[in-house]
Order: sequence, then C-alpha cells, then structure tokens
Amino acid sequence: MLFDVYGENAIFQWIGWVMVFVGLIVMNEIARRSKWGGVFCFLVVPAILTVYFVAIYVGAAMGAQWALNNPTYIHMGSWFHYAKLYAATAGCIGF
Repeated sequence: MLFDVYGENAIFQWIGWVMVFVGLIVMNEIARRSKWGGVFCFLVVPAILTVYFVAIYVGAAMGAQWALNNPTYIHMGSWFHYAKLYAATAGCIGF
C-alpha cells in the first residue's frame, strides 16, 4: 500500500517520502528559474523516459525476463499512465 508506513521500517519510509518531496520541490524551482533547467526537466527527461518505456515494451514483447519482471511493465500496464505523463509535459512546455 502507498501509505502503509508502520512497523520496523516506517522511519525509513517517512525519510524516503520527505526526500522525494523535497527533491521534487527543488527540481521544480530549478526548472522554473532557469532556461536550461526547464529544457532538462521538460525535454531531456521525457525523451529519456520515452526510450526507457519503448525498451521495456520491446523487451517484454520479445519475452525477456528482465522486461517482464520490471516494475514499470508490471504496474504501468495501461495507456492512462503514459497519457498523464505526456499531457502534463505538454502542458508545461505550452506555458
């Protein structure tokens, strides 16, 4: 579960959550305040993710175990996740 942060590892899960949250805020500020930060966040990263997604699905189509067991292939099995990612990116580039 997303918010199942109880037990002996709870402190590490909360620390991880805070680190990701702070990292997202920092990346937002870098992308917002500098031209090259925006280019990196809204052009370079999506291009790299596209190559990654295509590689996963080509590997899965060929029956490669590394692709079939990849969390991206397992948990992002529908079009909605990709549409959301690229629609948000297009919206950011548009503004």
